[in-house]
Amino acid sequence: MPKVLSYTPSWLSRPSPGFSFFQPDAQTKTPVALNNGLGKKVEHHSQSRTIAHRGTEIFAVVGNEIRWSNLLMLRDGAKEQDAQPSTDGADAASFRRLKTPVSGQIRQLVVSPLGDFLAILTSHTVHVAVLPDSSHLSSPDTAPLRLKTFQLGPTAHVLEQSPVVSALWHPLAHLGACLVTVTADACVRVWELDRDARHSFDEPALALDLKKLGNASSADEDFRASKYGTSKAFSPDSVEMEVAAACFGGSGTSEEHGWSPMTLWLAMTEGDVYALCPLLPSKWEPTPTTIPSLSTSVVSKATMISHDPDASADDRRITEHQQKWLADIDSQDPLSSTHPDTFRQSDVYFRPTSPPAIPKLQGPFQLTPEPEFSEVSDIFVIAPRIDDDAMLGDEDEMDFFEPEGLSVAVICLATRDGNVHICLDLNGVEAQWLPSRRAKFQREDLEISYSDLVLVETVKSGASLPSQSSWPTFTKDPTNRYAFFMTLSHGLFSYSLNPWIANLEQELANPTDSGAAFRLDILLESERTAVDQILQLANSSDETVNFNACISLLDPDLGWVVLISTTRNQPYTVILDIPVDSDMYDIFAPDSAPLTLPAPEPRQHYQPDEAFFTPSTLPAFLDSVTQSANTRLKKSDLKAQVRFSPATLQLLTEAHRVLSTETNRLGAAAADLFRRCERMKLELTEQIRRVDEIAKRIESVTGDDDEGAEDEQNSGSSVGRVVGREKIERRMATATDRSQRLQDRVEALRRKMTNLGGKELTAREEAWAEEVLALKKSIGGIDKDEPTVEQADNSSEAKSLSSRLNTVAELQKDLLSKAKAVQDRQNGDAENSNNDGLDGARVPLDFRKQKIQQVMQLLQRETALVDAVTERLGRLGGIGS
Repeated sequence: MPKVLSYTPSWLSRPSPGFSFFQPDAQTKTPVALNNGLGKKVEHHSQSRTIAHRGTEIFAVVGNEIRWSNLLMLRDGAKEQDAQPSTDGADAASFRRLKTPVSGQIRQLVVSPLGDFLAILTSHTVHVAVLPDSSHLSSPDTAPLRLKTFQLGPTAHVLEQSPVVSALWHPLAHLGACLVTVTADACVRVWELDRDARHSFDEPALALDLKKLGNASSADEDFRASKYGTSKAFSPDSVEMEVAAACFGGSGTSEEHGWSPMTLWLAMTEGDVYALCPLLPSKWEPTPTTIPSLSTSVVSKATMISHDPDASADDRRITEHQQKWLADIDSQDPLSSTHPDTFRQSDVYFRPTSPPAIPKLQGPFQLTPEPEFSEVSDIFVIAPRIDDDAMLGDEDEMDFFEPEGLSVAVICLATRDGNVHICLDLNGVEAQWLPSRRAKFQREDLEISYSDLVLVETVKSGASLPSQSSWPTFTKDPTNRYAFFMTLSHGLFSYSLNPWIANLEQELANPTDSGAAFRLDILLESERTAVDQILQLANSSDETVNFNACISLLDPDLGWVVLISTTRNQPYTVILDIPVDSDMYDIFAPDSAPLTLPAPEPRQHYQPDEAFFTPSTLPAFLDSVTQSANTRLKKSDLKAQVRFSPATLQLLTEAHRVLSTETNRLGAAAADLFRRCERMKLELTEQIRRVDEIAKRIESVTGDDDEGAEDEQNSGSSVGRVVGREKIERRMATATDRSQRLQDRVEALRRKMTNLGGKELTAREEAWAEEVLALKKSIGGIDKDEPTVEQADNSSEAKSLSSRLNTVAELQKDLLSKAKAVQDRQNGDAENSNNDGLDGARVPLDFRKQKIQQVMQLLQRETALVDAVTERLGRLGGIGS
């Protein structure tokens, strides 16, 4: 998990230029009402992404005005302000106002991959502005800059049409100039933009109605989105296929699988998930690994299906379409293109014409097991990693590549109640097209395949339910593919999937049927997604506060910055620790790093409430009353003596209503400040107590405490009292001497143990060892591999011991047999005397008991003797070995 270094820095706090960047002008301090451009209030809820960035440059919506600035410039401006007091003109020089013809309330800003376009979204309209170079924006001229702006789809995205949900720049588009818009009525439009061709902004290159596409059975049907003014009939799909959010399955990097960046994922508000693959513009730029990855995947699948007699006709048709699609790409001679920003050469391909450009709508995907769904607000997809083993084979490069990550896609769904459902796409989404009309008549019914998304975990935010106006949104982590942020109304949360990614991939890479379910259950129960709330937002219970989705940027000068803002124009920032590999850190770290004290736990700085700086609306209210045509009041009447009348009562009532709202806000802000001051006093008292405790411990170590003085008086020593540095040095010297003595003892013991193993035996020790070995051999306990010794002098003693042991064993057997015979004879005599009454040798009962007792005593003595001899021989054998 990322470590929080600090919160909102001083150069983004009041009264720095960075704070002024987010503040509206004095004449527009009142918040702008959300409207659709005609003054009508809009109730549609969607994502709020009013901050975007291009490197360290940020674009923010303040009121309904777009502003540009550079975080580095804001930081440097704050330093200059500390050196000399700045004026309002200096604050205005730190940012630039961008003028656009957008009339409605702006809800989203999306910068193109190359940074040359800016998509501006309202609730129903989309505008695309051409962004100038950063050097032009940072010129000394502070006058507002009017951008060249085009309205996208004057008849497609209008107030009478469905609201716009998402606007996504295609990751594989040529020069990044392809925008995909998704509306709430499940219509997807692909716009291939050219700033020199006006018609490219008027009509989309591809327009799809997903409701028609989902019910289609042939590729020859009409899937185009409805034109402007076309009447629409009611359909159950209008409710079940209401789009909440959309995203691409990849970002177009070389580490992703080839199908991922050309897959559009769509999440519906009811919880259904759909996918479109492949969705490509007419010109696209694949990564160096895209086409090899697709070729490897399609060829292996075609080979497997050709050898499978049970393969369905639908699978064979899909594989045939993929082979034709790849054959069309292989037959092309790609164009060479140079990126204007990086001067990197890339190959440009044309979209294949066979199969057609319209893909099949895959889904709805079923979540297994099905969770408790609330309204979905956003979707985030992590692409599967590329299959290096299949692409590289047995080449030497495999030794240098250690694939990291999952070989399957991860789909995350955010809900309005703050939960995150993490799912796995084990089957994988591949390119699919509808069959032609001729192929349709060859079969009676079109086979429909349903896929499942395995629900791994449902992560809860662990806080109270958010407000109705909140819309949880995802933000990508720039340092880790398997981590992301989510902005809620009560805070900013960081999620990391790394705790279980490696173990799950190991299980997927080495599949075994036996015990797989048990191992997966143990894995998912023991390793869970790491969640950390890195920022607690104030006023989270206020229903009028709508928090903007955060942006995350990584810069060598700024570090790792996560920035968000609210509708109250209050910037919140978190500075995170950049994760660095320990091996790389050891390489660049100095040999002897200075010792540093542990940094204190970061905490959020106090930001004064906006109520303290908002001007009162009472003067404007009084001006409106005096200028109204329905009243006879004048400004001079307000200063005259109060006259009791219905008009005066109404005026006082309305003025009280205005003042009560303002005083309530001021009272709440002052109460919050009072509580913070009280908490600060308590914390300061606790810190003083801890410092005092540490000081006493230090004095006890140095001898400056009162106990040391008392010990000196009681001892009556004539030697002066040792305190301070001298006492510490003496204690250190004592500890060092003791440590040296212990080390010498350990070294002596080590040498002694070493000599025990390598020193030659004395004559007496050798004689003792030979005696033990001879005794062990005489009783049959010596091993064949054990070395032998000369036993000439001890042979007679060994034979005597052996003979004694044999004699004792024979005596034991003889006594046992005799005892048994006596017992049998006794039983027989008793039976004869009782049954037959015959005369015989009668032995008195007392004499028999006495003899039996003597025999038992002899047996016990012999048994104890045998046990003692055996134990002694065992000890002798152990000592000899």
